Amino acid sequence: MFELFAVGLEMQKRMIDAQMQGVEAARDMVEAAQRNVRAGMAAQDAGEAGMKAMKSWMNLWGVRG
Repeated sequence: MFELFAVGLEMQKRMIDAQMQGVEAARDMVEAAQRNVRAGMAAQDAGEAGMKAMKSWMNLWGVRG
């Protein structure tokens, strides 16, 4: 009886461990997605800054765009 109970507890523990690994994998995926979003936003900001610099340079030289 106790052996059956111990086997049941062990199976339950393994199921919880497997679920926790799934949760950790999902958390890693979310963190990676957040890093990608931040990188994309930084690239957009850099592109906008480059456009402003180009417009300023063109204005300095009297070029109309």
